Amino acid sequence: MAPGMLGRRGAALLCLSVLLAHAASRSHPASPSPPGPQASPVLPVSYRLSHTRLAFFLKEARPPTPTAMNGSLQRSEPFVVFQTKELPVLNVSLGPFSTSQVVARELLQPSSTLDIPERLTVNWKVRAFIVRARVPASQPVAQVLFYVAGRDWDDFGVTERLPCVRLHAFRDAREVRSSCRLGGALATCLVRAELPLAWFGPPAPAAPPSTRRKSPDGLEPEATAESQQVELYYTLHAPDAAGGCGSARRGSGPGPAARAESPTQHPLLRIGSISLFRPPPRRAMQEHRLDSNLMIRLPDRPLRPGEVLSILLYLAPNSSSAASPSLEHFTLRVKAKKGVTLLGTKSRNGQWHVTSELLTGAKHSTATVDVAWAQGTPLPPWESQGPLEILQLDFEMENFTSQSVKRRIMWHIDYRGHSALPDLERAVTELTVIQRDVQAILPLAMDTEIINTAILTGRTVAIPVKVIAIEVTGVVLDVSDLVECQSHREDIIKVSSSCDYVFVSGKESRGSMNARVTFRYDVLSAPLEMTVWVPKLPLHIELSDARLSQVKGWRVPILPDRRSARESEDEEEEEEERRQSANRGCTLQYQHATLQVFTQFHTTSSEGTEQVVTMLGPDWLVEVTDLVSDFMRVGDPRVAHLVDSNTLAGLEPGTTPFKVVSPLTEAVLGETLLTVTEEKVSITQLQAQVVASLTLSLRPSPGSSHTILATTAAQPTLSSVKQEALLSLWLSYSDGTTAPLSLYSPRDYGLLVNSLDERVATVTQDKAFPLLVAEAEGAGDLLRAELTISESCQKTKRKSVLATTPVGLRVHFGRDEEDPTYDYPGPSQPGPGGGEDEARGAGPPGTAIPAGEVPGLGTAGPMPPTEDFLPLPTGFLQMPRGLTDLEIGMYALLGVFCLAILVFLINCIVFVLRYRHKRIPPEGQTSMDHSHHWVFLGNGQPLRVQGELSPPAGSALETVPACCHGDHHSSGSSQTSVQSQVHGRGDGSSGGSARDQTEDPASSPTSKRKRVKFTTFTTLPSEELAYDSVPAGEEDEEDEEDLGWGCPDVAGTTRPTPPPDLHNYMRRIKDIA
Repeated sequence: MAPGMLGRRGAALLCLSVLLAHAASRSHPASPSPPGPQASPVLPVSYRLSHTRLAFFLKEARPPTPTAMNGSLQRSEPFVVFQTKELPVLNVSLGPFSTSQVVARELLQPSSTLDIPERLTVNWKVRAFIVRARVPASQPVAQVLFYVAGRDWDDFGVTERLPCVRLHAFRDAREVRSSCRLGGALATCLVRAELPLAWFGPPAPAAPPSTRRKSPDGLEPEATAESQQVELYYTLHAPDAAGGCGSARRGSGPGPAARAESPTQHPLLRIGSISLFRPPPRRAMQEHRLDSNLMIRLPDRPLRPGEVLSILLYLAPNSSSAASPSLEHFTLRVKAKKGVTLLGTKSRNGQWHVTSELLTGAKHSTATVDVAWAQGTPLPPWESQGPLEILQLDFEMENFTSQSVKRRIMWHIDYRGHSALPDLERAVTELTVIQRDVQAILPLAMDTEIINTAILTGRTVAIPVKVIAIEVTGVVLDVSDLVECQSHREDIIKVSSSCDYVFVSGKESRGSMNARVTFRYDVLSAPLEMTVWVPKLPLHIELSDARLSQVKGWRVPILPDRRSARESEDEEEEEEERRQSANRGCTLQYQHATLQVFTQFHTTSSEGTEQVVTMLGPDWLVEVTDLVSDFMRVGDPRVAHLVDSNTLAGLEPGTTPFKVVSPLTEAVLGETLLTVTEEKVSITQLQAQVVASLTLSLRPSPGSSHTILATTAAQPTLSSVKQEALLSLWLSYSDGTTAPLSLYSPRDYGLLVNSLDERVATVTQDKAFPLLVAEAEGAGDLLRAELTISESCQKTKRKSVLATTPVGLRVHFGRDEEDPTYDYPGPSQPGPGGGEDEARGAGPPGTAIPAGEVPGLGTAGPMPPTEDFLPLPTGFLQMPRGLTDLEIGMYALLGVFCLAILVFLINCIVFVLRYRHKRIPPEGQTSMDHSHHWVFLGNGQPLRVQGELSPPAGSALETVPACCHGDHHSSGSSQTSVQSQVHGRGDGSSGGSARDQTEDPASSPTSKRKRVKFTTFTTLPSEELAYDSVPAGEEDEEDEEDLGWGCPDVAGTTRPTPPPDLHNYMRRIKDIA
């Protein structure tokens, strides 16, 4: 077989295969195989929390389980509420549909010990502070201050409904109780429980003043005997009818007297322990030496303003030695600083004569006291006796504005006949004067925790602080304006200069479970410990698609700034932008991606361990997208841009970092790479789901008592006349990603939803959310959604369709007990508008087609036996999408190639007919008649339909079939054999019987199968050869012979023998095929 013929045969087969494949794809389009598993659509609702101070939406840190509660008809979102003054409201919306629900108190505080009827106490905590950790037997009172943390101090309406607190003190098997009621602006109360002296153990031996040591708090001498431990607990209970909390109870044993109060249903909560001790006997006076001869005594306690202080001057023992100066006559000079006034002096012994001169100045007061022993009486010796009283000096403490002051008195002694002592040797006595006798101070913060969101937002987070002082008598005072303060580590927490609040500014670098700020009041100090949570860095940035591509066939207008596409709501501005974009042209749409930013708030445990503790546990991520939305940056704005705070869009090929920067230092808090590729993706599927209504439910999140799970379910069934519904639409791309259509601006596409049965439902066209209106009951694929490119980018009147899909709709009036959700694969046949219907142009877009005329929607179809209507599938049907302009051009180019191959084959056949019969055929071949019949390739009989490749009316060839009645079986067999070889038929059929060939005319309509034809026409001359296929040298000889063989009726003579060369030629054609 000649190579040229094989090549031509291969070209013909290629052309036929391409045409058949295209026809098959138009009738049954194949789904392109995505590179990976297609992402499942999720109901694109948006959640919003209101009436809260601090709340976060959450996401599980571990990979989602296959049984996740998200799908096309349902979406769940966990969240947590930290601070709120009223019940929060959760709103969920989808397009024009929305629903709200108030978060119940039971979900916010499932196990709160501080439960006030009709009052929200989220994050309220009762805190207890032990006033004195060491209780002496001289003051046998256990004091504990209680206050409510987490409550807004401006909320005064709740103070009258606060509960009572009962203190339980346990020593071995014995118990003492005492109660108080929380109240006041700070919701505080002080419990004082008197302890039995028997709990303190035996008394300690006395110790000399020189060996006494102060305790660490500076209030009491340190105990030398073994201390006794007392455990403290508390419970909460409601007040009685009169608003009181009951009197204190005490007992020495586990009898009924020790537990006289009514039992409480609340559990005992531990506070801590205190130490009881018996201090050694202490002296009420303190001594100070003025020199080796004289000494003074004064009370050992702080003084009050206006109090008169009496100081006694004594002659010390052993002061009359020979080395001592004469003590019979000396002068005492006293200088008191401002605030201390010397009232007078008087002798304590009749043998001492005392005279004084007082001078009062602006800065200090002075007194000169002349002391002389009586004349004629010698000083007696008193080596072994005690101090000898000489005189008494009275001083008065003046008033002052501060809480405590230090006052000084300077002493100078001048002995007669001796020089004065230098100033360095002058004695100084320091006095402490206080406004109140405060035994302890306690700093109270409005909350015990700070969540440092300032690192993300740059906005300071502050917690108010109050400092209260507790007097020995039990009086509680606010001394916030009189304290000093200092933070131990400002890289964790800071304190204001006025000490009225602690705060974080965003410049902190770490957190702590016990961040400490020290407050000082006079000689007293107390720490405030807070828990500071900081966001874990780097932030976790999650993109729905980190690789964006152009979408084939989707052209959008070129705007000066794509970011303004969603911001303009003025119709005039929108129309003006359309005209400008039409002038600028269109470009291919880039894919969009959603973005979310997550983090975990964590801190370190107690100092020294550095163990990391995560808020809510390590299984939860906190969404902070809204907090950092103002600080998101695209590294290269030419590659991509932010459409809004939740959407990224590509602009041109490239790779750029997307990052979140610090609002204070421009440091990068989180970063991820975004790639915009030159590759193009196509829309493989448009998925649609009817949403008639939204239902919202709230419940505690499994495994966590702090988090709440919100679940939104979409109802697909329309249950009342004129009820409206919308479509939730998703796009599936050839790269395996999906995206909700709402992610794109309505200006970038056209959406047309058609009702295929307007008796059941009608459509109200809307640019973003077309609405469906129920008219009558029905079910099935009653809708068709069509996605096209923007009108300003349409090149021709024919709309460029990006994707189409049928939409299942169920309208059932009356509520069912339970609306079932169905999920099964859709029918394999294409829906309306797909396949051959689209190729035939079955009606313009928007034309309503009666249900009886739509394939698959007839009323005679099978119905489920237990349902009145067809179930509505929730799975999405895959429909053929419209041809893009690129595909149309490719198919046109393919058609041109096929036509060129066809012309080439025709030329080859003409060449064979004219020149290949020159070879001398072998003798004795069977004659072959009707050489002027058409030569064709087909899989059946020759085409006989009028108008398909037939010669023109009135031509000479019209009479040829009618006048030739030779051996039709031989001719038909030869032709059919050629067809069978070309089309590969293996059944041995010749394409028709002898009866069919003799009785059916050429134009018989009995042939119904489509065939591919190759036909050669030659003009039949009236007086010359029927086929001019003989070389010039033989033309004259065979002229009459060929003419007579061609058609005996036309030539007028009958020649029974056909030319052998023509017979040989037809034989070769058969062999080649």
